[in-house]
Amino acid sequence: MSAVTPTVAAMALDQLTSTFTGSLILPGTDDFDQARLHHGQPGDPAAVARVANTDDVVSAIAAARDAGLPVAVRCGGHSAWESVPGALVIDLHALNRVELDGAAEPAADGTRLVHIGGGTTWGEVAAELGRHGLAISSGDTRSVGVGGLTLGAGIGWVVRAWGLALDQLVGVQLVTAEGEVLEVTETSHPELFWGVRGGGGNFGVVTRFDFRAHPLAGVVRASITLDQTAGLSALIRAFRDAMRAAPRQLNASLIRTPAMGPQMPSRTMIEVAWAGTDEAAAAVALAPLLSLPEVASSEVAPVAYLDLLQEAPTPPPGMQMPIMVDENGWFESLDDDVIEALVAAAGTAGAQMFLVRWLGGAFGDVDPDATAIAFRSAEAFIVTAAFVPPDAPEGEAQRIKKALAPFADQSLGMYGNFTASVAHGLCERMYPPRTLARLRALKQEWDPDNLFSRNHSVLA
Repeated sequence: MSAVTPTVAAMALDQLTSTFTGSLILPGTDDFDQARLHHGQPGDPAAVARVANTDDVVSAIAAARDAGLPVAVRCGGHSAWESVPGALVIDLHALNRVELDGAAEPAADGTRLVHIGGGTTWGEVAAELGRHGLAISSGDTRSVGVGGLTLGAGIGWVVRAWGLALDQLVGVQLVTAEGEVLEVTETSHPELFWGVRGGGGNFGVVTRFDFRAHPLAGVVRASITLDQTAGLSALIRAFRDAMRAAPRQLNASLIRTPAMGPQMPSRTMIEVAWAGTDEAAAAVALAPLLSLPEVASSEVAPVAYLDLLQEAPTPPPGMQMPIMVDENGWFESLDDDVIEALVAAAGTAGAQMFLVRWLGGAFGDVDPDATAIAFRSAEAFIVTAAFVPPDAPEGEAQRIKKALAPFADQSLGMYGNFTASVAHGLCERMYPPRTLARLRALKQEWDPDNLFSRNHSVLA
């Protein structure tokens, strides 16, 4: 994007106020300090455009282009890209409707069409759909936005039963870089519909998502605490062997959390969600996990789907946070070599945290070419991380990153939603060559100037 003088930028933003239904919040105004927060931390945007409708999104995009400003899109507010220095932040929070389509009959499998605004959080979705005995497999956190998670993939609590969040998507309303408002489905702009399912925010601002919501009266949740005196390798192998034989209604993650002071020691857990209210069937499916010799304690109870979604802690503004150094990947087979590499990372790199989420089931039913998330043969998704204090010696983060490399090198590829890095070559890790070539062709067609650059931009 060519450089534009501050005077021209100010004029473009001033012009926006004359056509805007929502509110444009500028530095120095009363609301700016609150408006520029993202996940509790202050950003430094040129302005925040709190849109009230799709027309406002069109106007905001036009103003950003005229002003020569980068565009950042905010839904839930969890991403570092949702408030970047000098950007016009398009804040979608007011577009937070969750509405069942009363004109569409339930499908043969009982799913219902639901329209969800681009500013909605997954907690809002789960609360509203729960009133109708419905659910969509989303992420794990209530305050995460529907937009960012879905466009990047969305590995949720019921991924083995229903697939990724994007696998439940049947259409979007998208505002392009040129300000066109498109209805994008398998029959209308089908290649673009392929791209928005896993290609991130590269192609425009989604103001409405159309999902198929599944019948779900409730779930059976289990929290299983494991004895940490047992070797990590043995724990992971036992989890793997049990899950390889599990039915797809059983969704589970093996999680190790770091110590957070004397009152919060390190823990190793298996968190499980059975997709349904049949407690007898859940008990049969859970038995192999509950009978593992490493089990120290367990809690099993029926809960609402909403109760599965957690609320991530928000750090106080200005608090110095440790630097998270992490790697993640899709793994075709959680074989012993991968397990040993993960355990070595936990030791050599000081990676105090890891998560092993079991896949397969509906996730693997999807053709690898059907969406931009192509690694459908993966049986597990793994993320591991170490936390470096702000006052750590120079080079410590790089040392840990290097130590994690042997683990990451065994993966099929990386999951973009779990990293905010913009390192060179990252997209080549996120997508196979053929998938990345298709995404780049779409980017050249719909956003050749890279207006929507505040994501994992697929431009070479």
